[in-house]
Amino acid sequence: MADLTSITQAKLSTFKKSAKPRQQLGCNKISGFFYLKLSHGGAWRLRYTDLLGKRRTATIADANIKPSQAAAEAISWKAKLREGIDPLSYKEGLAQSQREEEQLKAANVYLKVGEFFEAIYTPHKLDNYRYGAGTLKVIKHNFDHLFNREMDKLNSADILQWYNKRRAKGIKRSTLVRDFGAFKAMLNYAAQPLKGVSEPILKVNPIKSITLPALTIKEQDELEAHNEKLSHQRDIFSQEVKQQINTGLALYTEKLKRQRRSSIAHGKSHLINLDNLTYPHWFIPFCHIARLTGMRPSDIYALKWENLLFNQFNDQTTLIFTPSKTKKAENSRKIKFPVTGELKHVFDSWAAQQEQAKHGLIFKSERTNKTLERKAHLRHWKQVKTLGGVLEGLDFYSFRHNFISGLVARGVPVLTIAGLVGHKDGSMIAANYLRHDESNLTKALTLLESNWSTPEEYRNVKKSN
Repeated sequence: MADLTSITQAKLSTFKKSAKPRQQLGCNKISGFFYLKLSHGGAWRLRYTDLLGKRRTATIADANIKPSQAAAEAISWKAKLREGIDPLSYKEGLAQSQREEEQLKAANVYLKVGEFFEAIYTPHKLDNYRYGAGTLKVIKHNFDHLFNREMDKLNSADILQWYNKRRAKGIKRSTLVRDFGAFKAMLNYAAQPLKGVSEPILKVNPIKSITLPALTIKEQDELEAHNEKLSHQRDIFSQEVKQQINTGLALYTEKLKRQRRSSIAHGKSHLINLDNLTYPHWFIPFCHIARLTGMRPSDIYALKWENLLFNQFNDQTTLIFTPSKTKKAENSRKIKFPVTGELKHVFDSWAAQQEQAKHGLIFKSERTNKTLERKAHLRHWKQVKTLGGVLEGLDFYSFRHNFISGLVARGVPVLTIAGLVGHKDGSMIAANYLRHDESNLTKALTLLESNWSTPEEYRNVKKSN
């Protein structure tokens, strides 16, 4: 093997001592084969012509191996060229395969549900979703018993066992559908290629096609009753309910001001007197915005003063924002809501009370100066209902239903309403809000019945209508 090259160990040792960096020690037996002296060490290289006729120089071995071993490697490269294989590309391909194999091996560590949840999915949800922490809590609460299992080994029996156990505890099926959807979404994410890894951690989501058991007759009856309750919540507020809400807000305003006067009188003189303020608490303008725009509470919490854009050419202000519920969707679109009349007064009055009303969150925590907790409004809403005599079962979200129902009743086109409240199309509004006016329906049914009446009776019915 020593005869493969004219470079002996002795020649190499002498060259290393005397040569300057970038000098070459060539071989008389293998064309293009040489040793390159570097500033620190050296390298065995081969200069050759590739299959496309391009001259290339490749490092074929490091300086630590003997000349005979490096020569054998050079001869091997030349043999590959004669076989129609570019050895440098072949070497790069092997290196890439090795890297991918190492990446896949590292990714397999995260095949366990718990490992993937903690190391990959948790940062993803917290960094990219406003309410990601809530989704993570749902997954951990429902499926932590599967955290030691590998994701690709999950099956329908695991889901059925979980479902039956939770149903036995009285959990609503609609809640379980939501919880299962959150868990399935996590596995869908695991089946997507992640940044820096060419292959997804999970090749196929094993529960992707699994659905929860069909509703029993009892569950169907319960769901129908629940939907009936929701349908009433989508009705337009009666004048009585509207008056009760207004009364509750007025009494709550006065209550807050009275409490502040009492606090100041009892030694807390550093507190601001609220008597001259339009809104002694953030909840009151928050409530008015919900009433006048139909916005979801989560979107009102996220509003910034920068979302209010004033057009100096037409003297109009527009509220522009992207609903948080669809912010990550590919077809998400901005809502453009004209700010006029009472709504403009609410924003202007609240802005007048703020020291830095031109920047940042419109409603923020006085303690942290950050976004308020997403259910912070409910405590105040409960007090307003109590003070105004509003039925306890009226949800704050009903402001959104009332807003949509009001527009429907006034004949506003469904697509216009959908664009105003952040729906991608009008299907949901058409399915849930387009109900006939009951008084008109009664008249129509009365006329239909009259077809069976005598001519005299029919004339009397028609006159009465």
